[in-house]
Amino acid sequence: MNGRVKILIVGHGVLGGAVLDFLCQSGRPYDLHVGVRDLQRASLRVNLAKYTAVNLGLSPAIEIVPLDLMNTEATAERLAALRPDIIFNATTLHSWWRITQLPTDAYQQFDRARGGVWTPMHLVLVRRLMRAVRQAGVESIVVNASYPDVTNAALAAEGLSPTIGIGNIANAVPGIRLAAAHLLGCELNAVDVQFFAQHYVSYRMPSTGFTDGAPYHLTIYRNGQEVHPQELGHNEIFANVAGRFRRVKGLAGQSVTASSAIAILRAFADQLERVVHAPGPLGLVGGYPVRIAPTGISIELPRGLSLDDAVEINSQCQKYDGIEAVESDGTVRFTGESAGILRDLLGYDCEAMALDECEKRADELAAKYAEYCDRLQS
Repeated sequence: MNGRVKILIVGHGVLGGAVLDFLCQSGRPYDLHVGVRDLQRASLRVNLAKYTAVNLGLSPAIEIVPLDLMNTEATAERLAALRPDIIFNATTLHSWWRITQLPTDAYQQFDRARGGVWTPMHLVLVRRLMRAVRQAGVESIVVNASYPDVTNAALAAEGLSPTIGIGNIANAVPGIRLAAAHLLGCELNAVDVQFFAQHYVSYRMPSTGFTDGAPYHLTIYRNGQEVHPQELGHNEIFANVAGRFRRVKGLAGQSVTASSAIAILRAFADQLERVVHAPGPLGLVGGYPVRIAPTGISIELPRGLSLDDAVEINSQCQKYDGIEAVESDGTVRFTGESAGILRDLLGYDCEAMALDECEKRADELAAKYAEYCDRLQS
């Protein structure tokens, strides 16, 4: 990357806005662009980011770019003209927090279906974006926030996988490091971890202290030396993550997800070599420790664990999130239990979705969910 690094943030909602704030406050000379449909609303959010930066003695360069991902041709033209070095996708048709706004009983019913059932809603816009990236012929690094544990792997079947995802597994790692340092009686900077798990574990374990049987692989290091599980048990670590180191979650806790994105965006933008945790790297299902370097990205594997083993752990773990499999042609198969819950709640019947069906399925799911919400309010 030569000169000022050009970063395009697509979407300016809760997450996109928080990432914009962090980048503006970094003090780095990035050339920031925000791609949006609603220019007036975006202007208010961009100005908020500028106000905050000015208070900190900073003056970030931010431009608003008209962008409608559903218009692939126009998006491709815009990308070809802008030629961003990095694109951060913060769009979805159904934000994860929407069901949390339902009455408690209704939310708990939907929560039993787990996150995977909303895949059609998460897939549509990032698929359109990746088509536009390929059509524009740009070599942008694409960092995806829209359920990358699954969407990145599905899109790999079409050669459209984003470079890497953010959040999810990365959101659990700080708590694990804090808990391990506390239990080992050492400084935080002495502790490193290598954690392999799908979104479900990173969502469930910090709240309950358990994985509910979902598989994962965790290695703890103190001063570069592996800590044997007999010295420090995972159950004890997880209990402390959900106890002593429990954090604010939900919308108020989105800064953790945003900061995981910043760690990745800055590694790419500043051409650093850094190990992070991230979902969906290299079009793989689930989450992994990933080495980002100027030469590319690679999976960091502990002693005794192969990449095939790591992928299998994530493939099995995703079943707890309602995903039976992401097949080689990009078809996403849902577990019978999760599909059944949406069938009962919404009258939405989908046990498998081919990539070409995602927009039709997303429209149907959105309509059924809107009807359900209308019934709740009547």
